[in-house]
Amino acid sequence: MADDCLEKEAARLRSLFWPQSIAVVGASADPAKPGGKVVELLQSYRYPGRIFPINPGRREVQGLPACSSLAELKEKPDLVIVAVEAAAVPAIARQCAALQMKNLVVISGGFAETGTAGAALQEELAALAAAHDLAILGPNCIGFINALQPAAASFSLTLESGALRPGPAALVVQSGGLGILALYLADLEKFGFSYMISTGNEAGLDFAAVINFLVHEPRVKVIGGYLEGARDGERLRRACRAAAEAGKPVILLKAGASPEAAAAIRSHTGALAGSREAYRAFFLREGVLEVETLTGLLSLLKAFAPGRLPRGNRAAVFSLSGGMGVLATDLCAAAGLELARFSPGTVRELKKLMPAIATVGNPLDPTAAMLTRLAEVRAIIETVLADPGVDLFIFATALWRAPGAAAGEMMVQLFRQTDKPFFVIWPGCLPEAREIICEGGIPFFSELKEGVAAAAATWRYALIQQKRRKKRRGMPFFSSEARRQAEILRSKRSARGGLKLTEPEAKQVLAGLGIAVPRGELVGSLEEALAAAERIGYPVVLKAVSAELLHKTEAGAVRLGIGDTAMLRQAWEEMERELARRAPGIELSGWLVEEMLPVRLEMIAGARRDPLLGSMVLLGLGGIYVELFRDLAMRPAPLEPEEVLEMLGELKSAPLLQGWRGAPPVDTSSLAEAVSRFSYFAVALGESYREMEINPLVICSDGRAVAADAVILF
Repeated sequence: MADDCLEKEAARLRSLFWPQSIAVVGASADPAKPGGKVVELLQSYRYPGRIFPINPGRREVQGLPACSSLAELKEKPDLVIVAVEAAAVPAIARQCAALQMKNLVVISGGFAETGTAGAALQEELAALAAAHDLAILGPNCIGFINALQPAAASFSLTLESGALRPGPAALVVQSGGLGILALYLADLEKFGFSYMISTGNEAGLDFAAVINFLVHEPRVKVIGGYLEGARDGERLRRACRAAAEAGKPVILLKAGASPEAAAAIRSHTGALAGSREAYRAFFLREGVLEVETLTGLLSLLKAFAPGRLPRGNRAAVFSLSGGMGVLATDLCAAAGLELARFSPGTVRELKKLMPAIATVGNPLDPTAAMLTRLAEVRAIIETVLADPGVDLFIFATALWRAPGAAAGEMMVQLFRQTDKPFFVIWPGCLPEAREIICEGGIPFFSELKEGVAAAAATWRYALIQQKRRKKRRGMPFFSSEARRQAEILRSKRSARGGLKLTEPEAKQVLAGLGIAVPRGELVGSLEEALAAAERIGYPVVLKAVSAELLHKTEAGAVRLGIGDTAMLRQAWEEMERELARRAPGIELSGWLVEEMLPVRLEMIAGARRDPLLGSMVLLGLGGIYVELFRDLAMRPAPLEPEEVLEMLGELKSAPLLQGWRGAPPVDTSSLAEAVSRFSYFAVALGESYREMEINPLVICSDGRAVAADAVILF
């Protein structure tokens, strides 16, 4: 049902992005004005549909008959482009609603990006979109480019080639200027986009809606984007999952890592940037590939444009330069690619084709003796491509100019003969050969590191797809326990008019989830503590209990390893003095005496609510050093135990779990299930909590995961 809804949403937008007729409100005879530039670009880039300029002061605009208002039109346009001052835009939207003109692109600025008054106008526009089912792109956007139709429904476009170049990649951006720059840079490399869509302030259509539209466009193979902040995290999640299901990589350049950048984003588009860590966790979960630069985005779009994914990570590197081959080998290893081992048959054939002085191996360097022997180079590459142990092919060379354009033609022919990912890295390539290679659709790179990273990204995405297909579907049995505990807490919170949980109360909740907690007793006096310790058995732990004590160590409110009665008496007296000094006036609700756990390793599991992306679970090395080392992995909740194990593998401290310096590996199965239960509880609580933490989550010497301390904040 969800897939059907997404498909219907995408179909609804087809008339917007494939309009058979366009009205331009605010059309001008002056191409220097936005409304004039829109008309000029539509005509100069050969839009095949009908254009209706709307200008109350003119009967003709740039050679086209003009009308004074939308009401004068004798036919209803598929798309209305609005290029008037901000204050007049809501009235235009109302007129479109009355005339049943459902699709609008508002290029006008002066909305939320300008302050309070502009924000009010934008809210009015958004309300009109919702009330009248209007599909509004913008405001404060540059429009869109559909190179397939073609339609340059924009007021900004610069291309060296002078023509729209369609291609298998699509681009959605929250900065129109970056979108146009991406088109320009791609055009220089003979690389085209099927779509470039600028979402602007997103009063109507948001980033996720456009991603979803592109997922359902058959000629789009890969989707790139510049994202400042999502409007609706769940919509973005659904769109990215739909892309993964369709096998279409989503590659995003995410801005807003720093507080300064987040502030700039608010002033630029009115979007609130979510936390950097939360977005990164979201991307990992949903299979989104993240890049750090615009050139990195273009590199990966080129790599995925042919629509080929490797079956494995075994790369063959062919180089006519020994140094390039060695450098490529280092880069492959760093990027997660292995060098393929050629089969005995391949080695025998290569020995026949290569000079006697050449060493047959991977990377393959036929030596300078082959620089002028194009037919033999081709035969060598064909032999390598035919080897079943080769998953992807990288041609990496330096100044090889003797064959000229013929080398480019050879590369295109080889590329078309194979279905394996095929990359050309050629810094000294002649322009004529480069043009042939790029026009042939081969991912071409002038820089070795960039090319190898792009090749490795195709394997990374292939691995993501393999893991996605293996993932277990459906909720585990303990999800019902999580919902039950969440409902109990909500009832208590409602009855008390608020809720502050002490450590024993938080642990009671965890125990109800099936997460192990230490044996312990809440006491009110030293005599009760001594009796409890006898029942539990020494050694024990003593803690002061208060809902106000979030970090007990700093307040001197915890003593570990108490071995007998005398030590317990001493610990009690010292703790009373420390609390009076470090936390004067704090209200205690008792003292907690617990068993001393046989600790193998201390971890931390935490959950917090991201305002856009929902509950996020972090996992890492815990105890008192968590803030110091910040060795953490994060994912959106809920998590299956298998996903928890993946997170553990990402930690810098992962070797401690796998067995460090001869120590036996740590049994993490109990930990994985405990964190999974915890994550389902975070989802069940929804928006009713702020933050939760189990620190330390102790892995005992027998493999048990036990919550040694816990905090739940509302």
